Amino acid sequence: MALLAEQELEEITVTDICERAMVHRTTFYKHYEDKYDLLLKGMREIYDALAAEADLSQDAFSLNQPAPVFIGFFEHVEKHQRFYRLMLCGDGIGKFQGLLRAYLAELCLVKLQKAVRSPAEPAIPLPILAQFCAGTAISTVIWWLENDQPYSSEQMASYVQKLLQSGCTLKELA
Repeated sequence: MALLAEQELEEITVTDICERAMVHRTTFYKHYEDKYDLLLKGMREIYDALAAEADLSQDAFSLNQPAPVFIGFFEHVEKHQRFYRLMLCGDGIGKFQGLLRAYLAELCLVKLQKAVRSPAEPAIPLPILAQFCAGTAISTVIWWLENDQPYSSEQMASYVQKLLQSGCTLKELA
């Protein structure tokens, strides 16, 4: 992460990583195939932390207060803001953004499937709505980080929830 703050991923070599981490190249290659494998495993650790830190126990979104999953998401980003600033803001790393969007869309889809119990086909297919939710969350997080987090995690969760509700209410899905 320190190297990513200093230079582009493509410019970083395994030798640079080993020197910074004070490990031999053989040790590096015992654990990772290359620098992309190291990045991918680091991203997976962050995803695991996100799943562990976010309150995913609520079955459906509440219309009156921010969902715990949104609050947990913003609190997680705040806790790991250095990582997310590097991976999402400025040039960012497109692969990370794509993986994060897919992960969030998967979480949203599960929540939406639980919230929509109507046998009728929704007006908007749930996978599309899940992608919309994930994109909204990511673009809002990027803005939040680029503006030095002017609002609390709870406020951001509330704003995202209101944005999502104004864009498509659950009534429209039935």
